[in-house]
Amino acid sequence: MPRGEGRVVVAAGGLVVLTAGVSGRQGNDVLHSLLLAQLVANRKVNRFTEAENWYEVFGETLESIGWIVESHEGFVRHRASAFPYRVDAPALAALGGISDGPALGLAAAALRELSGLSADDRALQLFEEYGQFGGRGNFQVAVAEVDTEAADGLLAVRLGRFRFRVEDPATVLGRLLRTDFHAGDVFFRGAQTLRLNEEVYGPLRDGIAAKLGARVEALIAAVGGEVA
Repeated sequence: MPRGEGRVVVAAGGLVVLTAGVSGRQGNDVLHSLLLAQLVANRKVNRFTEAENWYEVFGETLESIGWIVESHEGFVRHRASAFPYRVDAPALAALGGISDGPALGLAAAALRELSGLSADDRALQLFEEYGQFGGRGNFQVAVAEVDTEAADGLLAVRLGRFRFRVEDPATVLGRLLRTDFHAGDVFFRGAQTLRLNEEVYGPLRDGIAAKLGARVEALIAAVGGEVA
């Protein structure tokens, strides 16, 4: 990602863009929230075989710690205009409905950056480990930014949510972002715009960080961009 536009981080199965206006503390709020929601959902529901139910727990967890859903686009099957297609097509289609041009461009840049990493890169390994298994997938792509027009600088996240299962015999699922998907595969996409209620999250911040503990270092890894 071009210097000065932000940084890109993987939190387990989530690819997150923290735009330039997002402070270090705000960035941690986003990453810790998304990681916590994934871990809670992972504990209650199988991430890959019950992905629809998994996302219910994931969303409920985010709301319980102060994230307000401003807009919601439920899961729809991705209808590709051409085959084969790669993950960036449904990802950008989902985010395109809730994002302006700059945010969408940053998401596209983040996907390219993650795709270009070497196989031994920790961020890529995390995304692959938590993003796909056994011919099924469940991952997120998010862009976090601060609403500069709001008096209190509200933190907002544009969140793309994705789940799929490979059913087309022509599809060979290797590295997720480099896999060519075909007509027989079933790929769902959805999106949300979330805003953080600081009055709710603030008192929980230290407890969430303590609860995550060593898993922050183990399951969050920078992809590139500027260091906060």
